[in-house]
Amino acid sequence: MNCPKCKKEEHVKAGFVKGRQRYRCKSCGYYYSEEKKSDVKSKAIRRMALEMYPEGLGFRAVGRLLRINFGTV
Repeated sequence: MNCPKCKKEEHVKAGFVKGRQRYRCKSCGYYYSEEKKSDVKSKAIRRMALEMYPEGLGFRAVGRLLRINFGTV
């Protein structure tokens, strides 16, 4: 995992926040956490969800069609 600020891969573990591992970048000193599972959805799935919702489908319908949790939509 790269630092979101400087994009380097030099990091050390720096504890936990809300059950997720936290890291500190050695280069710039920025603290960041690992991504949530919902943040890892592919760009194609995100794009499809954004196209379906304005067409009148609800969150639950979009979730069923894309086979993801409606809360993720």
